[in-house]
Amino acid sequence: MLSRPRSLLFWLVLIILLYIIATAPTELAHAVLALARGIRQFFDSLDILIDTLERS
Repeated sequence: MLSRPRSLLFWLVLIILLYIIATAPTELAHAVLALARGIRQFFDSLDILIDTLERS
């Protein structure tokens, strides 16, 4: 059964699936880092706004 030749479609699907599995963690990591940076920037801006309101 394993010695039977596979079709071209099988290899194409396998390569695409392996590519998706290999690149998904890096894309997820970039998304998490972008979210963390956005949250930090929001709170930094909020801190600046509160300081400005306290001074006036």
